[in-house]
Amino acid sequence: MKLHLRIARSTLHAQAIDRGSVVWAGEAAYSSPGELADAIARLAAEPPRGCRRLVVTLERPPAQVRTLTDLPPVKPRHLAALVAQQAGRFFRKNGEPVVTDAVWIEKDGARMVRAAAAEEAFVEAVVAGARAAGLWLETIAPADDRATLGLLPSSERRSRERTARRRTRRLAIAGCAFWIAATGLFFARLTWERRAVERELAALKQPLAAVLDARRELRDAELTLNAVTAAEAERGRGLALLAAVTVALTDSSVLTSLTWSADGSGALLGGATRATDVVARLDRLGTLAGVRLGGPVVREQIGGHDWERFSILFGKERGS
Repeated sequence: MKLHLRIARSTLHAQAIDRGSVVWAGEAAYSSPGELADAIARLAAEPPRGCRRLVVTLERPPAQVRTLTDLPPVKPRHLAALVAQQAGRFFRKNGEPVVTDAVWIEKDGARMVRAAAAEEAFVEAVVAGARAAGLWLETIAPADDRATLGLLPSSERRSRERTARRRTRRLAIAGCAFWIAATGLFFARLTWERRAVERELAALKQPLAAVLDARRELRDAELTLNAVTAAEAERGRGLALLAAVTVALTDSSVLTSLTWSADGSGALLGGATRATDVVARLDRLGTLAGVRLGGPVVREQIGGHDWERFSILFGKERGS
């Protein structure tokens, strides 16, 4: 619930407002700033339910409101200081310091200043009454429908600025502490996750090594099987070659040397009564490809018989 005070020259009217409805109203009189503080404290204690906040509106008088023209076009935050420095020029001071405020307004397309002032002792009494009643003073404003002005005394403004700075400092410290804690938790979680991964890797090290060893053994077995298959194939080809040579050579021929390579080419060295017959028989068998004499036939006598020493080549010719 909020207490609204409307202060005139010698009286003040109070209303307690709860959710937009007036639940209590009261009036009091005063003759000096000291009595004003007491009157505010008494009125604040009268509502059936306690109020927590106070809003004060000053009638004219005690407030003074002026519309000022011909002021330099300063920024809004500098305007209030400019008016305060020349308060005696714009307001009646009666030998007492005054509290002022000013804002820019638009009137008939022209830009001018709306300013207000009140005696500092008067607004200090309002602040003292609110403090004595235990109320939070939201604002002290003149009764003016053209602009929103505030007439809090300088001491109250400085106090609120200090409070705001302390609150900002506390929030900044709390924010830094939060981020430090969050960073610490993040790195702690990261370290924990890293250790968990390392534990998992350590647990999988032996199974992984076993799998890798099994893969190597399978690869070696595959190579061995391929080698055995290739050897068996070569063995079969070698047996076929020997069988063909055995069939082709008759009793009237002798084989002294057989050379055979993996690509199917080779050479036969030996002797026969007729070397061309050996070539013809090997070619008719069809087992060997490209059967041909590898050089001239040399005739010689062995054991009283004429023999032809031959060199027979088979397979692809070199350079073809």
